Amino acid sequence: MTNLTKANQRARELDAARCKGSWNEVPELARKYRKHNPSGVVLQQSALAEHALVQAIEKIEYNYDDDSPKHITLQPTIDEAKIKEVFEKIEVALAEAQDQEKKYASIILARAYFVVGKYGKCVEVLSTNFVPSELPIGYNFVLIIQGLVLKGMAHESLSDFDEAIVCYDQVAALLSPNSNEKQDQLSNWSEEALYRAPLLKVRLGDTKGALQSFRTYQSYATLWGDKFRINKRAVIYKYFIKLLSKIYQEGTYDPPSVTSNEQSTIYTPHTFRVELTELHLLYENVIFQITSFPKAGEANWRVLEMVDQVMSDWTILGGGTSAEMRELIEMLHRATHKTFQSPRILRHLINSLITYGDYEEAELALSAYIALVEKAKETKIEDIERQMQESLEETKECSTLVKHEMTIETSEQVIQTLITGSVLMAKYMNKAKEALEVAQKALHWYKDDSNLDDEELYAHVLRCVGVGYSLFAAEETDPGKRSEFHNKAIEVLNESILLDSEAFESHYRLSLEYATIRDISQAIISIRQAINLNSSSIPCWHLLVLLLSSQKDSQGALKACELGIKESDWEAADSTGDYSTSSAMGNDDGDEFISLKLTQNALQELVNGSDAAINNFDKLFMLYAKMFPDYNIIASPNGSVYDVSSLRKQNMTYEETLTPVTAAKLPVSNNSVKSFTSADKKEGYVSTEGSISSAGNKDTLDVPKANYTPSIASSRNSASSGLKRSPAQTITGVQLSTAKSATIQSPQATLKTKQRRQRATKVLTDLWLASASTFRRLGNLEEAQKAIESAEEVDDLSPDVWCQFGLLLFAQESYADAITSFHKALSIDNNHTYSLVHLSRVYMKMDDLEMAEGLLDSVTKSNGWNCAEAWFYLGKIYQATNRVKRTKDCLWYALELEETNPVRSFSILPGCL
Repeated sequence: MTNLTKANQRARELDAARCKGSWNEVPELARKYRKHNPSGVVLQQSALAEHALVQAIEKIEYNYDDDSPKHITLQPTIDEAKIKEVFEKIEVALAEAQDQEKKYASIILARAYFVVGKYGKCVEVLSTNFVPSELPIGYNFVLIIQGLVLKGMAHESLSDFDEAIVCYDQVAALLSPNSNEKQDQLSNWSEEALYRAPLLKVRLGDTKGALQSFRTYQSYATLWGDKFRINKRAVIYKYFIKLLSKIYQEGTYDPPSVTSNEQSTIYTPHTFRVELTELHLLYENVIFQITSFPKAGEANWRVLEMVDQVMSDWTILGGGTSAEMRELIEMLHRATHKTFQSPRILRHLINSLITYGDYEEAELALSAYIALVEKAKETKIEDIERQMQESLEETKECSTLVKHEMTIETSEQVIQTLITGSVLMAKYMNKAKEALEVAQKALHWYKDDSNLDDEELYAHVLRCVGVGYSLFAAEETDPGKRSEFHNKAIEVLNESILLDSEAFESHYRLSLEYATIRDISQAIISIRQAINLNSSSIPCWHLLVLLLSSQKDSQGALKACELGIKESDWEAADSTGDYSTSSAMGNDDGDEFISLKLTQNALQELVNGSDAAINNFDKLFMLYAKMFPDYNIIASPNGSVYDVSSLRKQNMTYEETLTPVTAAKLPVSNNSVKSFTSADKKEGYVSTEGSISSAGNKDTLDVPKANYTPSIASSRNSASSGLKRSPAQTITGVQLSTAKSATIQSPQATLKTKQRRQRATKVLTDLWLASASTFRRLGNLEEAQKAIESAEEVDDLSPDVWCQFGLLLFAQESYADAITSFHKALSIDNNHTYSLVHLSRVYMKMDDLEMAEGLLDSVTKSNGWNCAEAWFYLGKIYQATNRVKRTKDCLWYALELEETNPVRSFSILPGCL
């Protein structure tokens, strides 16, 4: 006898159990339902048939890890005999079923056919329209979704991909108005359709449809929870990101809010960045959930693939903000915890750290990388890994196995990373020995691989070796060894150019090398070739200007200045005063541009006199303010361009607020990055308010101890009576200000940030000192001292400041004070050539020829070997002491150097572009 109330209750319980996938409860609930509703045979037999089917297939193991658009995993088939009971029960249900009930039972029958691999029968059973106009709720809605998914997968198995996509898209359409339905079985079946649709569309080349389907999957993934089918989600994110990157590069990217019938690019770059970076985070989160630390001989290829993709996308994005760079580096550090000493991760980490500016951490990563690749090369790990992979492949039963790339680095990757490391050491760390060593490792690696045939790569390696030898030569004090290093540098740079004549950097470096040894004609030939290849390079034009000036062709040098400024990226900014629009803004070229303008002003002083040159400093200071807007340079009410005391105080507070960088440790290194504060201390540092002693080791020149006044400014009043003021102008509006700047809180400051601040300080100091020199030559000693005081406010640890003050005192004939000032410069840098030379001049004036000779002899045998003034004054001493041959040798060499002396030293140019 039918009890409708209890029957309905049992039906609801049975429906809920099927929705939840609680299949163990189904038989008992079906029995109770039939007990209270004897005529309910259709529902009972359908539920029992489905229960039996689920039990038959639930232990079948398969995974989606190797899925791709070319291969999307299907559930393996089973023997039909194993589910004979399913067919019997569903036939009973179909015999009694009517209308929509029959369609629901047919869906279970179609599933049975699908499970045994009868895909044609599955499609045939589902060929009638089983989707009612009014959608049901509960498990019947799940059955409709299930039927569409089964029909789609059956079509897919029969290679009828278009029909499969129609079914999957219909699932998405039915889910849309019912997105609040949260049932386990609904999630399982709908996920299958939403998973297969975008991958299949990518296979068919429907990129726009695939993008929409990927986004649909992602919108539902937020409802399913973080743990739901994360292996499949990793596949989706992998190919979603690949597609997104591809269509953005092709210019067909549509932001998520844009409909399929319109395309807008107004906010496309920003929207793309937001969407892509969000996917990167999701991808990483999923990958790290499904991977653990690898066992011996294994590699987490998923992590490596993810990292490669993120780094590739970073290039597409064109980099990012400092915060985004830090996030990228932290992701790479996290990746090291899921891989075992992966050179690939370290390679990406090196490049990222250099871009971010954490050069010290990059050096540690480079050391770890070199240790790993050299160890791998020594043990021939590439052969071992290949044998292991082949062995694993032989044991695989799945014919659709995806072969993943070996984790060993290729020779090209190693060599390119070593090139990057050599540039790091040469350009950013100023370590000549390490730069040469790393470059030579790259050279040996290239020569050891007989399969390599890349002339451009080999040429780049040789250029790095040449730079290394050149930097070594600059530091070498022994004349014989120095000449040997210069010759080696020229030899390998010429070899590099023979292999790759289109690399302007090689021509520039070769020209600078020739300039250093004073082969000016060859230097000019090389630099003209560099400019022909890259006419926008400021350092190339600057070198040409200095070379022309060394030939005493001031007019030609000025013309080259004008051409260089016009051709460079800064030309438009220089003419409008708006440097924020320059494509070079933020690059090191900004410093080079100001340096070129200073050289231009020095040339104009030679041609037109000091009066003309002094008028240009206003513009130079304004140029500095616009190129370094991030250093709190302000204008006072009366038109002053700079608050130099503010900059000095800013430097002080910057040092005080720095804390050591606490970046994650690299896997093979226990070293941490040093505190920037301690790293910045100069060897031989002495307080400006106390006495100073000689700096450096016992092999260097000893400087006598002396006591000093706290600053240059304090000495002005005592010396002011001796100052003579000429009618020459002052720098309009440039004066000291007492305004204070805010403390710069920068606990995570990178070496790159610190170096930029140091360059800003150096450029501003050079501006003040250049103006001081011009005032001194005009005879306006009071304004010269004011300019030097301003330079001291910017950087009181610059030996150039104290050298200039010594020259000013020398001009005033205050020889004792001049000696004190030069000694202070030498306490900061005991090899400061110009301080040593001019200190010798003072001793000569005071008839202390023995002291002067000792200083000049030391200078000419060390880093002042190419200083014409040093040889000239040494020759004058020999002349005064009747040593004729030495006099002749020194004076002739001084003349030879002077004839090729540029208006400013070649050393102001960058050694590595």
